[in-house]
Amino acid sequence: MQQKLSALWIVGWFPTNANPYAGNFIKRHATACSKNIDIHILHAATHSFGKEPVKPILNEHASSNHYQLHLLSIPQFDNKLFKPINLIIYYLMYWRFAKKVVAGIKNIHILHLHVPNKCGFIAVWLKKLLQIPLVLTEHWAIYNTPVPDHFLARNAFFRYHFKYVWKHVDAAAQVSLQLHCEMENLLGSKKPVIYFPNVVSQEFIFNSATLKPEVFTMVHVSNGESRKNIPLIFASALKLSKSGSPVNLKFVGFDGQLAGFFQDVFYSIINSNKNNSVDNPDFHWEILGKKQPLEINELFQNSDCLVMASSSENAPCVISESLCSGLPVISSNVGGISKMIDHHNGFLFNLEIVENADPAYNNSNIDTLYQTMFQMKENVLQFKKEKIAENAIQIYGDENISNVLFQLYLGL
Repeated sequence: MQQKLSALWIVGWFPTNANPYAGNFIKRHATACSKNIDIHILHAATHSFGKEPVKPILNEHASSNHYQLHLLSIPQFDNKLFKPINLIIYYLMYWRFAKKVVAGIKNIHILHLHVPNKCGFIAVWLKKLLQIPLVLTEHWAIYNTPVPDHFLARNAFFRYHFKYVWKHVDAAAQVSLQLHCEMENLLGSKKPVIYFPNVVSQEFIFNSATLKPEVFTMVHVSNGESRKNIPLIFASALKLSKSGSPVNLKFVGFDGQLAGFFQDVFYSIINSNKNNSVDNPDFHWEILGKKQPLEINELFQNSDCLVMASSSENAPCVISESLCSGLPVISSNVGGISKMIDHHNGFLFNLEIVENADPAYNNSNIDTLYQTMFQMKENVLQFKKEKIAENAIQIYGDENISNVLFQLYLGL
């Protein structure tokens, strides 16, 4: 029988009532790994003075085979002039809370830090207090080159904090090995590492009864931030629609004001060329709001491919979700995506990215992505969706990821 290890996870991001989507991939890691490991999660969120504290999402304290969440909401001043005072408040309250949480846990064998921004100091202080190993998992894309918010563009305190934390890390469990190499180069030393991919929710499954769409259909799922290069995807699909057969394009995750913004952008792209028409019968596009996993899986089942064109990424959850649904992927070759996509499950393309420039919307990239879309449209039947899903679940399923982390913990 496997030994039941106990781990305290110190997390920089985690879902709360203030933001149910923040760090949801960390939540999925915890849910999967709590089958073999007794996991306690320590998270400090912030709220403005005079406003309601941040609270856990209902039913977060689940039953026996689940993690235990310890959430602290720390008040902060809104004025940036008070930033030093905010840091003092943050660390004083967090350290006091952390010691109280630790005192109430019978045994802690491992500390595991997820996204070290700000809370990294707390993890190192607990390591020194408890004299136990510290594991790190990072999800942030700031180590990718080039990105405007790159690690080296951050202030001196920020860089010092990360280097200080890295110095005290005993091993890393990374969602992207490319990310780990970039961190080693920037932070100054080598660390033992395992591949610890993001967990895919069980809602993402292949449905063999689904019929192939009558019209070539691409879907994109994201929060629409600039590095996702939404206009590039739209312009490339518009060009594809002129290659001889109809094209459908669906954008998922854009609500309210963001949806209106992109609708204006798309009409602007259409109107920028006199040969384009708003009423083009060969090009149909939709902007959809945020969807639940089951709804996204249904969209995947009724599409021919997922399309991503990010300037920077680590290991996007949406790609692993797409693959577990059996849906092949078109993606820019950035971050750790090259480990996720090969000729069996999709096509990669290289973006032309200018240093510190975002987004990557230019004629060269439009043509490159168009060519990749055309390649997918012409070869989509070669992809065996059931096999794509089967292979992906072996990598991104609960059992594999739980066992990988358990073995790392045992080795420490």
